[in-house]
Amino acid sequence: MSYTPFSTNIFPIFFYYLGLIVFSIVMTILMIKKWRERKVNPPLYLSIVFILLTVALIILTIGLGEAVFSGFFKEIYRISLPLAYCMIIVADIFLFVFAKVITSKGKKVLVPLVIFGGIIIVVLFLPWNWWGVPPEDYTGLLNIRLYTTLSVILYSYVVYIFIARFCRKAMKQTEDTKVKAGLTFLFLAMISMIGFFLMFVFDTLLITLTDHPGYSEFIYIAWIFAILFYIFTYISLVMPKWVLKRIEK
Repeated sequence: MSYTPFSTNIFPIFFYYLGLIVFSIVMTILMIKKWRERKVNPPLYLSIVFILLTVALIILTIGLGEAVFSGFFKEIYRISLPLAYCMIIVADIFLFVFAKVITSKGKKVLVPLVIFGGIIIVVLFLPWNWWGVPPEDYTGLLNIRLYTTLSVILYSYVVYIFIARFCRKAMKQTEDTKVKAGLTFLFLAMISMIGFFLMFVFDTLLITLTDHPGYSEFIYIAWIFAILFYIFTYISLVMPKWVLKRIEK
C-alpha cells in the first residue's frame, strides 16, 4: 500500500496544533480546579469534555507529526483520524450530560444518543473508511469514509442543536439574570461548535471540488471556533467576577 506525500503548505498547521494543545491543557486544568473546589458534577462533566478534546488534539498532532518528520501520511496518521473522531463523539455525550444537569432537560434523549454514538465509533474503525490512504489504492472498492465523516458531523450537530434549544427554553423559564447569562454563554458555545464543524465541511468540499490537498484556511478558522467554545463553556459554568459585574450593571 502506498502513502500520500506530505505537502509543505500543511506544515504551519502542525505548530498551530501545538499552540492549541497548550491552550486546551490550560483550560482543562482551570476546569479541574473548579471541580475540586466545588465538588459537584457539572464541572466534572466539563473537565471530562475538555480532557477528551485535548486528547483528540494531541492524537491529531501526533499523526500530523509523523507526516512532518517522515514526509508521508503513514500508519500513525491513519489511526489518529478515527481515534480523534471517537474522542469527539464521547466528548459530545458528556457535554450533553452537562447540559442536561444544568437545564434539567433532555433525559429521554440521552440513551438514544449514547447508542448512536457507540454505533458511529464502531463504524469509524471499519477498514472501508480508508483513512489517510491515497485514492488510487481503493479505486473501485467500497469506500464509506464520506458517510462516516458526515455521520460524525451530523451526530455532533444534533447534540449541539439539542443543547442550544434546551438553553433557549431554560432562559425563558428563569428570571435570574446570572442563570440567564450562564445559559447564554452555553448557547454561544454550541453555536461556536456548529461553526467548528462547518469549517471542516468547507475544507472537505474544497478537497472534493478542487485539487487542494486539504488543511486549508478553513481549518485555522475551525479551531478559532473551538477556542471560543472553550471560553464560552468555561464562563457559562464558572461566571468570573468581571462577567458578574457586567451582569449587575
